[in-house]
Amino acid sequence: MRLPWAKSLKDRRQVARSLVQRLGRQPNLAVAELAVDDDPRRLDLGVASVSGSVGHARELLEAAIAAIEREGYDLEVRQDGER
Repeated sequence: MRLPWAKSLKDRRQVARSLVQRLGRQPNLAVAELAVDDDPRRLDLGVASVSGSVGHARELLEAAIAAIEREGYDLEVRQDGER
């Protein structure tokens, strides 16, 4: 995601920590910061879901994406390790 206002890595970490904690409270959902980059305006988060149903897992992931978008962040969503 893009954080155009971030001036330092501390700004980026603050956003990452908040989102990881908030989204991580959802059952069957795991969230982590990925690929630490030196650019404070870029934050990569990995979101994974475990479910007995592909449809349910997809719903969980889509809800996580929607929650981040509601916060007003500019997202680029990639799946299955795309770069």
